[in-house]
Parts: sequence; structure tokens; C-alpha cells
Amino acid sequence: MPIADVGGVSLYYEEAGSGNPILFVHGIPTDCRAWKGQMEPFSKKHRVITLSRRYAAPNQREGDVSDSTVQNNAVDLKGFIEQIGGKVDLVGHSYGGFISAFLAADHADLVRSLILVEPAISTLLVADQTSAAQAFGLLIRSPSVALSGRRFQTQSLMPSLKALDQGDLERAVELNVDGVQDMKGSYRSMPEETRRMMLDNARTVGELRTKFPRFTPKEAGMISCPTLVLNGEQSALYLRRIGELTARAVPSAKRIVVPGSRHFPHLENTEFFNESVMGFLGAQK
Repeated sequence: MPIADVGGVSLYYEEAGSGNPILFVHGIPTDCRAWKGQMEPFSKKHRVITLSRRYAAPNQREGDVSDSTVQNNAVDLKGFIEQIGGKVDLVGHSYGGFISAFLAADHADLVRSLILVEPAISTLLVADQTSAAQAFGLLIRSPSVALSGRRFQTQSLMPSLKALDQGDLERAVELNVDGVQDMKGSYRSMPEETRRMMLDNARTVGELRTKFPRFTPKEAGMISCPTLVLNGEQSALYLRRIGELTARAVPSAKRIVVPGSRHFPHLENTEFFNESVMGFLGAQK
């Protein structure tokens, strides 16, 4: 079982193939298994590495995930990339997308190209998540987006954290997934293998309690590598707007909408997703 020790943090990973490394970073509540549909096709031309972040299965890290901040995960990622050597093509989904963007903005020397899949960089909508004035400003500027975000908070985020505190892990995952998918019953409709993986990572729902770093269009504008942003066609409106803002802020970024998918386009429309990312990577040569 391959494990990297990065500053005292044990990180499980899997790899296949050879060539330029492409590193896949998952979101909440998944782990390296979320990229099963990418491992074989991408490994034909790349050294593919799928990483489980510090609290994701099968890592055995103890704790309440309160230290699993964007910043700390970016430090883990930096150390891991330095261990494998050279630059990577970095793919990050959701919370993993926030982490990947944060790293790329600060460490251009480590990232050859950046692929952000439904990046959950909520600070692009409201820089200070605790500011009622900024939240009101979003409501005035874009009421439909603000209401979409508010619906996630009230119907998904807060109830899922409450369920997590009560020890009802599957309910916490179900509320989280239905919320990010913006569709009730979404979790229950997923394949059993996917649901099992998500349940294995139920405690990572608690990562949404952590304080997010300041990451506005100014910080996103510091990303200098070629960047691709992907959004699900039917994803929650606030997530699609984050994707638009990310692509607008990052110089020369390209954005693609994945048809027939929501917050997990790499799982829901794997063929289109793979073709889009491979095409982007091929264009960078």
C-alpha cells in the first residue's frame, strides 16, 4: 500500500503509467477511488497519481478534521509534489479544486497545468464568509445565485453537519451530496460502490466547518499556468457561477460545461470529461 509521509501526515496514493505526472485531488466526501474512471485511460500517456487527502480513506488519521483546512491541504500537496519530483498537471475537484487553485497561485514552479472540476471556491462569491454585508451585496448583485447558495446552506450544509455531530454518518453524506448535486435523491441514485466510498469518508463533511482563506479574483489572477475549468451542466447555480468567476479571473483560462452532469462530472459523464481533459492537456504540448 503506497503511502507518502509529508511533514508527519500520511497520504495514501495510487499510480499507474509513465510520463509527465498528472495528479488527481478529490473533494468531499470522496477519496482517491473517485478517479477510477480516469486511471486507465490517462495512464496510457501519463504517470497518473490519485491521492487521498489527509482524512480520506484509507488514511487512518485521528482527529475531528478541524485541521483539514485549504491551507494545510495545500501544504500536504506541495510536499507530496516535491517528493515525486518535477511539475505536475494538477486536477482538483470541489474542495480539492479550491486546494489546487490555492497551491497553483502560490507555487507556479510546481504546477504545469491546472484543471479545476466544479471548484468550490466560495470566497469568489463572498470574500468574507462571516460578513452579512457581503452576503447582502451578493443578493443585490445576483439574487438567483445568492438564493442558490443560501439553499445549500440551509437545506444541506447545516443539516449535514448536525447529522454528523449526532453520529448519523449516512444521513450526513446524503444531505451533503443531495445539496451539492442540487437534487434530492441524488445520493440514493448513485451506484452502490460510489455510495460506499462516500460513506467511508463521511467525517470529511466536517471540512466544511473550517475557515476558508482569502481567495478572491485577485488571488486567482496569480495563477499563471494554463487552466481549464469544468462545470456540470445541471450543477447548482452558485457552483456554476463560481466556475464562471474562476475562468474569468485566471488569465487565459478555458471553461467547459459537461453535459448531463451535476457536481461530479468525472463520475457522471466520464467519457466526455476524459476527452475534454485529454484534449486540453494535449494542446499544452
